[in-house]
Amino acid sequence: MKKWFKKHKKRKIALIVVLAILLLIMGVLIFGLWRLQKDAVKVVNPEDVDPKAEKVAIAKEEQKVEDVVNVLLVGTDTRDPNAELGRSDSMLLVSYNKSDNKVTVASFLRDSLVEIDGYGQSKLGHTFAYGGVGLTINTINKVYDLDIQNYITINFDNLVGIIDQLGGIEVTLTAEEAAYYQQNGMPNVMEGVNLLTGSQALAHARNRSLDNDFGRTRRQRDVMYGIYRKVVEKKDPATLLPLINYCMTQVSTNMSINEITSLATDVLASENLQTQQCSIPTEGSYQFGTYEDMSVLEVDIEKNKMLLKDLLY
Repeated sequence: MKKWFKKHKKRKIALIVVLAILLLIMGVLIFGLWRLQKDAVKVVNPEDVDPKAEKVAIAKEEQKVEDVVNVLLVGTDTRDPNAELGRSDSMLLVSYNKSDNKVTVASFLRDSLVEIDGYGQSKLGHTFAYGGVGLTINTINKVYDLDIQNYITINFDNLVGIIDQLGGIEVTLTAEEAAYYQQNGMPNVMEGVNLLTGSQALAHARNRSLDNDFGRTRRQRDVMYGIYRKVVEKKDPATLLPLINYCMTQVSTNMSINEITSLATDVLASENLQTQQCSIPTEGSYQFGTYEDMSVLEVDIEKNKMLLKDLLY
């Protein structure tokens, strides 16, 4: 054995280096998974939920339809030190209906006036500051009769790295959007389909200068669809694993890598997958109002419950 090591000293060193790198990678992944699971918001029985806790647990809900998986994507933006601390900047429900072969993305508008357990009526966007993603999920489930149990939260800044890992995404810009971006640091964009870098897509998702919250959430959904379409181009789940591993270092979630990989594999295996999107509240189901000196959306809850039921199930 000693003679072999002396003869193959260079190979031995190379082998040790490779093993060290592999162990380092495994250690990073294991630590990342441990951290995600350690910090994840737990799902507990409804009677064990304290809505006034700093980090509210998710109330367990029975799955309404076996083949429908609902995940809440919560985006936060901490650039502005004067913004409300911890407020969710976007709330997107991503729903996959396996039996109907469709994906739905629904944006919940922050200014919707809703009943929040432990706090009374307030804006839906305030739930994240009050009790974290658990209170946000519990409120959406209760108000709109849904069964969300899984979530992914991400700071918008982290979107840049994910999109750049994909090599950019294609997003369709209106003439007004293209003109605005040309005057604000993106001279090469144009009306129609554009390949956006991570920083450009982030600026698009953040844009609230041209219209109202409905326009902003539509742009956020367009960025999400751009990411989805780029992932679908790859098709091979094996090529997606490194991307999923990278994404897991950029987000907080109560889903495991196996769960996310399995869901991604199911979606990629679907032929002629239908996609649809909406804002909640939908057009014609709300009016602008004020509540305790806040500008709010007064929502027709029943109309939006029915819309979600039709779209998701």
